[in-house]
Amino acid sequence: MDAVKDMPAGHDKTSLIIYRPENKGVMNDIRCYLKLTDMDGKDVTYTACTATYEWASIPNVVNQYKKKYFLSGGMAMHLKLKKGRYNITLTTPVDQQANFTYSDPSTVPFDWQSNTFTYDTQNPTKVIFVYPTYNENGFYNGSWIVDYREHK
Repeated sequence: MDAVKDMPAGHDKTSLIIYRPENKGVMNDIRCYLKLTDMDGKDVTYTACTATYEWASIPNVVNQYKKKYFLSGGMAMHLKLKKGRYNITLTTPVDQQANFTYSDPSTVPFDWQSNTFTYDTQNPTKVIFVYPTYNENGFYNGSWIVDYREHK
C-alpha cells in the first residue's frame, strides 16, 4: 500500500493553521490564547479540536501543548477540528501582558480581545493569521486581528 497515493487529494477540511508572524520587541513574548466556540456560544476549545504547534524558525518540528492553546510571535498552531462551524477568538488577559507599557499612560490595563473569525469545515481556508493592533503612530495598543489574509 502506497500511503501517499492512497491519501485523498486536496486540503483536509478539518485542519487549520493559525499563524502569528513575529512582532517587534516584547510583543513577541506576549501570548494570545485561543477560544473556540460553537454557533450556540458554548466554549469548545478543548473538546472540538486538538492542537500542536511549531516555531516558524524551526519548521517541521511538532510540539505538543502542555495546557492552554496559545500563540507567541513566530508560532504556527495546527488545529485538527471536528466537523462544524466555529467562532475563533484570541485574548490576552491583563496578567499575561508581560508588563506591557501603553503608549497612553492614562489607559487602564484591560484584556486584549480579537475580532471573531468564523470558520466552517465545509468551506475551509488553510491558514488564518493573527496580528496585534497598533495606533496611527505605530504603537501597539492592545487587541488582536484575526484574518484570512497576511498583513504586511
